[in-house]
Amino acid sequence: VAGFTRTHPSDRVFVWHKERGRDENNGAWTLRWAKEIESWELDIVFYFDLTMSSFARRLGMARLAPVQANSIGHPITSGNDRSVVQYYISWAAAELPLEVSQTHYTEELKLLPVDIIYQYYERRVLPGQISRIDGQKFGHFERGDFGLPPDVRVYLCMQKPLKFHPDFDKFVCGIMKKDPEGLVVMHREDNAKSNQIVFQKRLEGDGCDLSRMTFLDVQPHHRLLALYRDATVVLDSYPAGGDTTTREVIEMGKPLVTLPARLLGGRWSLGYLSNIGLKESTKKALIATDAENYVDLAVNLANDDTLRQSVEDDMKACAPNLFRRQEAVDAWQEMFLEISPYQQCQLNTAQKGEL
Repeated sequence: VAGFTRTHPSDRVFVWHKERGRDENNGAWTLRWAKEIESWELDIVFYFDLTMSSFARRLGMARLAPVQANSIGHPITSGNDRSVVQYYISWAAAELPLEVSQTHYTEELKLLPVDIIYQYYERRVLPGQISRIDGQKFGHFERGDFGLPPDVRVYLCMQKPLKFHPDFDKFVCGIMKKDPEGLVVMHREDNAKSNQIVFQKRLEGDGCDLSRMTFLDVQPHHRLLALYRDATVVLDSYPAGGDTTTREVIEMGKPLVTLPARLLGGRWSLGYLSNIGLKESTKKALIATDAENYVDLAVNLANDDTLRQSVEDDMKACAPNLFRRQEAVDAWQEMFLEISPYQQCQLNTAQKGEL
């Protein structure tokens, strides 16, 4: 649950569907939508995840308002010329310096402040160890419910398999080599068995001991929360890392090891860990500087009970700072006003008056 602006009585929600017999050919339904949206004479069209849907992608190629903005629902540029999509709105805490990060986008990059959580979030874990997402309790689960032994160090990475880049294989195998008694738990490929076979061959080729690896199918949300709770250390994938999953791990008070990547999709964890008030020692124990350091941090946390307890205590104490951050709503409203054509016209009028 996230917020961008304050609600208003005039707010309206529209849901469109394809109409059988009318929208069958050549993108007819997106053209129909586009004409309707254009008729509203909006100041801004804001696409939170423009590149996640071919339908949204088609709409984004049309100029439906004076200002169109793309954003971080899917952390990648639209690739459209700025005459079509003018802005990409991102979060400074999860980007490299502007002069570098701007090169990652065809749009003009606009950054929300570096020292805030960039959205207004509600908790995903309710009192009584209940998942907000599916309403189910998870407090009664044990490792055995997932086929895991109770007395081993468990390194958990339940990111979607599409995020398991070959570069990440070396991280996982490096951990297994450095901790010969550790167990790695990862998400099983759920689209094709052949993809899972390829993935396991990759891991084996990089030196992973498959006998100490467990692959789990996608889990209902309450079971996923139990997995986080029962893990020794949670691993952020690389170079595409977690966002929602990172917030859930923080909320559960578990240590999450991350290596910030070059692009936005691999820097969410850095942004969150940098903005919830953690001690410097905790951040140093979680945020790696390179692949070798990532392996060292994960194994150190798993094997040093005192260090891990200190990190977990700090995470639990700071987790509330993720939620209900009104400054996030204020920052988005200021951003929309900054990019709005109305504000630009005011600015241009004022500038002309000074000349």
